[in-house]
Amino acid sequence: MFSQSEYVFTEDSKIQEGVPQGKITKHTFESSIFKNTSRAYQVYIPAQYDASKPAAFMIFQDGHAYANKNGEFKIPIVFDNLIHQGKMPVTIGLFINPGHDKSIGDIDSPWRSSNRSVEYDSMNDDYGRFLIEEMIPELKKTYNISDDPKMRAIGGLSSGGICAFSAAWFHPEVFHKVLSHFGSFADIRGGHNYPPMIRKADKKDIKVFLQDGKNDLDNQFGNWWLANLQMEKALKFKDYNYMFVSGDGGHDGKQGGTILPETLEWLWSDVVKNEKVTSGVYKYEADKLLINGETTHFQKMEFSSISINPNDSIHNFNYDIKEQIFIVKEGEIEVTIGEETKTIGPNSVAFVLPKDRIHIKNSSENSALVYHMLYSAKEKLDLKRGKDNAGSFIIDFDELEFNEHDRGGIRNYFHTKTATVGYYEMHVTNLNAGIKSHEPHTHHAAEIVLMIKGNTQMEIGEKIYKGQTGDIYFLASDVPHAIENIGNEQCMYFAFQWD
Repeated sequence: MFSQSEYVFTEDSKIQEGVPQGKITKHTFESSIFKNTSRAYQVYIPAQYDASKPAAFMIFQDGHAYANKNGEFKIPIVFDNLIHQGKMPVTIGLFINPGHDKSIGDIDSPWRSSNRSVEYDSMNDDYGRFLIEEMIPELKKTYNISDDPKMRAIGGLSSGGICAFSAAWFHPEVFHKVLSHFGSFADIRGGHNYPPMIRKADKKDIKVFLQDGKNDLDNQFGNWWLANLQMEKALKFKDYNYMFVSGDGGHDGKQGGTILPETLEWLWSDVVKNEKVTSGVYKYEADKLLINGETTHFQKMEFSSISINPNDSIHNFNYDIKEQIFIVKEGEIEVTIGEETKTIGPNSVAFVLPKDRIHIKNSSENSALVYHMLYSAKEKLDLKRGKDNAGSFIIDFDELEFNEHDRGGIRNYFHTKTATVGYYEMHVTNLNAGIKSHEPHTHHAAEIVLMIKGNTQMEIGEKIYKGQTGDIYFLASDVPHAIENIGNEQCMYFAFQWD
C-alpha cells in the first residue's frame, strides 16, 4: 500500500495558525569575483529577529527553489515553524541564485544561469570567497549576523549541494553546517575527488547532512547515488559528525523536502539546547503534547495524545530520522506498516523505524485515542541494527499471553534493539491492590510508566507522585523509583525503557 517514494509533508511544512511569519525581500547583486555577472537573491528575516542580537545565518544555493512556499522545500514556512517551536535558532536566510553573464541577455529560468556550473561545481574556494568577501558583508550592512561558524549553515541541491560542501570544506572557519540534497559529487569539474580528499586530509570542524535517492542520475559524469555513498563512507571513515538519509527517489526534492524539518532540527541541534525532561508525573489531556525535551539517550522526545475521529485517517507520521511508537488508549484503529495491516484495540502497539511508513485509520464508531512518542537519537542512527532485530511491527494486545504471579501478572511486548537504541523493552503489569511492584531501585535505562487503569503513587528520588488512568510517569536514568497501587482494585500499566 505504501512505497518508500511516497513522501508526505508533516505539519512543520504547513502554515500554522498563530505562528509568526517572517518577511522576504528581493534583490539583485553584481559580483566582482565573478566578473560581469548579476544574480537575484532573496532574504528571509524571521519575525523574532532582534537587531541587538546576532542572528544565525543559513545560505541556500539555487535560492529560487528553496524560497518557494509552494515548492518542494518551503523553507520560509519551515523556518517560521521551527523557530517558533525553538527547534532552531532565530535564523536569517539567504536564498541566492547563480550568476548570469550580463552580456548574454535574459534567461527563462535561473536553472539556465550561465555561471551556475563554474560557481557551483568548481573544486576551489572562489564561491566561498564570493560569499565571504561580497555577499555576507552586503547583508551585514543591514542585519546583525553572527560571526560564530557554528551559527552558520549552507545548503543546496544537485550542483548547489557540492557547492555548499566546498564552501565549508575550504572555509570551515566561516561555515560549520552543510546541507546537501542529492549533491553532484560526480566528475563534472572534479567533484568525484572529494571522498579521497576527505580520507587523506585532517578532519575539519564541519557538520554534514547528505540526502540522495537510489534512482539519482547516471550519466557520463558518473553515478550520483554511488558518489553520495562514497561521500558517506569517507565521512564515516574520518568520524565526521554527519547524517546520510537515503531513499529510492531520483534527482528531485521530494524526499529532501518532506524531511526538511527533521533535517534542520538535527543540523541545529548543537546550537539549540532542549530542556531536560524531568522525572515526575505528567497528567493526561486529549490532543496535547504531554512530554517534550531531551533525555539521557534522546536529543529530543515528544510524547503526545491524539484523537482520531470516526473514519478519519492520519498518515503524515512519516519520518526518515526519527523513531516512533503508537499506543492505543481507546477505540479501534487499522494500522498499515509496509505490507502488514492489522486492526488493533486498546493497549495495542505499533512501532515504526525511521524511513518506514505508517498509515492509521479509525475503524470504530467513536473517536479513537492514541499516544504517540516521537524521538531522535543523540548517537548516529543504526538502521541496519533496527532492521536486523524486530524491525517495525504491530502488536495486538489480545494476542499476548498473560503470565500470572503472586503480585498480579505481566504481558511481555518486546525486548529488542532499534535504529536509535541498543536496548528497548516493553511490558504491561497488573499489580494487586495495596502493594508495591518492588522496592526503590535504579537503572541507567530511562523509563516511561503509562497508567492504563487504577490509582498509583510513584516514589521518585525523595518525592512521591500520584498518577491515575491515562497519566504518564517519566523516570530519568539512574533515578531511584518504585510504584505502589494505592487503589482498592488491581491496577494496570505499561512500563517501557530504553538504553
